[in-house]
Amino acid sequence: MKGIFVLLLAIYVLPSSNGQNTFSSSKNSDPKAKVILDKLKKQYDSYKSMEVKFEMELELPGQPLEVQKGTVIQDGVRYQVKMNDQEIYADGKTIWLYLKKNKEVQITDMDDSGSSDFLSPKQMMSIYDKGDFVYSIIEEKNVNGQKLADIEFKPLNKKTDYTKMRLTVDKKTNKMISLRVFSRDGSRYTLKVSDIIANKKYDPVIFTFNAKTAPGVHIEDLRMD
Repeated sequence: MKGIFVLLLAIYVLPSSNGQNTFSSSKNSDPKAKVILDKLKKQYDSYKSMEVKFEMELELPGQPLEVQKGTVIQDGVRYQVKMNDQEIYADGKTIWLYLKKNKEVQITDMDDSGSSDFLSPKQMMSIYDKGDFVYSIIEEKNVNGQKLADIEFKPLNKKTDYTKMRLTVDKKTNKMISLRVFSRDGSRYTLKVSDIIANKKYDPVIFTFNAKTAPGVHIEDLRMD
């Protein structure tokens, strides 16, 4: 479960590959990187809804590479995440976490702002603007006709569990290509975006868990009374 939360919200920092100094303020961030991020954020903010198809690679120390495919649908504060081994549903008030192998569903409250540990790609584009990171372009390259820019983020709080986040953006099409996250425990998570569908209308029922689709599942209600 750590993988989906870490990857879809992501915040890391290893030694920078370009010899960058340690900075103490987001004001030291690369202005050219900010131009790219602002453009991407503006586009994502214009979407009323987003459906993102992705592939996630999990590299855990001493374990074989694990690859999972999935989708994220976000409509306002509501979202749905579907992967091989788990599903998450959030309708703005309640969150259902369905752990398929355990045949268990954990139900928790969303806070008043509708937020949680999960951040969608759309919300992720707002992280850089909160002043918690310093970021810069570490590489620009042309790959199969794509004009790619790799932007590296480092958290200003050095006590975070994560070391670095590396975002790859196609400057020509203004699309997020991938996000790689590095953890202090040696774990690495890579999110590769294969498709984004914007402004599609969704039935609100898809953001709630339907127990009829998972007969025999155990319900663990962790909501506050």
